[in-house]
Amino acid sequence: MVTKKEIADYLGISRAAVSLVLNNTPSSTISSKTRNKILQAARELGYRDVDSSPKICFILYERDADDPRYMRELHLVEHAASQAGYGLMFMNVTKAPESIDKLRKALESKEIDGSYVSGDVDECLVQVLRSYDTPFLLFGLPLSGNIDDLNYAISDNRKWAFEAVNHLISLGHTRIALFSGSLDYEIHQLCLKGYCDALEANEIPLDRSLIQISDDENGYELCKRAEMLQLDYSAVFCVNNVIQFGVLQRLQSIGVSVPDDISLIGVGLIDLVKISVPQLTTYYMADAIIAESVSLLIDLIHDPGTGRRACSITEFSLFEGGTVAPKKS
Repeated sequence: MVTKKEIADYLGISRAAVSLVLNNTPSSTISSKTRNKILQAARELGYRDVDSSPKICFILYERDADDPRYMRELHLVEHAASQAGYGLMFMNVTKAPESIDKLRKALESKEIDGSYVSGDVDECLVQVLRSYDTPFLLFGLPLSGNIDDLNYAISDNRKWAFEAVNHLISLGHTRIALFSGSLDYEIHQLCLKGYCDALEANEIPLDRSLIQISDDENGYELCKRAEMLQLDYSAVFCVNNVIQFGVLQRLQSIGVSVPDDISLIGVGLIDLVKISVPQLTTYYMADAIIAESVSLLIDLIHDPGTGRRACSITEFSLFEGGTVAPKKS
């Protein structure tokens, strides 16, 4: 059987793009021309979706369908599901009533055997999922408060941030800026705590002026703001690769050398990491961790009566891009 990877290789495009089209994902970034090319290639190569196979639904909540931070995750979930004999559906769900109704109809149809849930999960979504028998697993960051009866794979974002900042400190950096998105998101709050933990562990005084926030997560503008404030720093910790890439673009546009003048480190492993010049230095969750979370969900589907499935993700890997270097004397 022809696979989505083979279609992607045939066209010379990303597997994520092929998956989004063949899974009928409403992605605004894939042009009609590219979509038609993918569908035509699928027909020519003899691709057939297995409609009768069990299905896992990847639910991306309160994030754009084409948010680059979730494309790697989508790809890895699809691969792990396929290895276990499951097809993958995709739903981009928001708080809007019509979007929630669409999710309810999908769950009522019984076409979904289990849901893998990512994005900015809140109690509203959890209540909807609880009202159906379909097993679900939250990936990334579960809700605050009582989560004892939820199935999840939770990442220790505080430790993740600590390791990234501590890596900069190990290279001699003490003036480290934090560039973050809105602190309304708990994931960013935890990154801030991890940043402060690393400074405290190394007896480096906290300079609050080095903590800069952008609700729209615009690294380019955050960097410009730091220039206007004349902040003194030799390195930046960015809470995601999107912000990190924007910072790199701004620094390069004004002639600042990265990493010779300023080092940049982030968390995540989106496509921007490897296509960036230089490649971005970042801490990330290994592929096997995401595959393990899919296995937890499949265990729930096969044997729902044996109790809750949960795991804590505490191990992170370093992608040694080219945006970090020892501090100059």
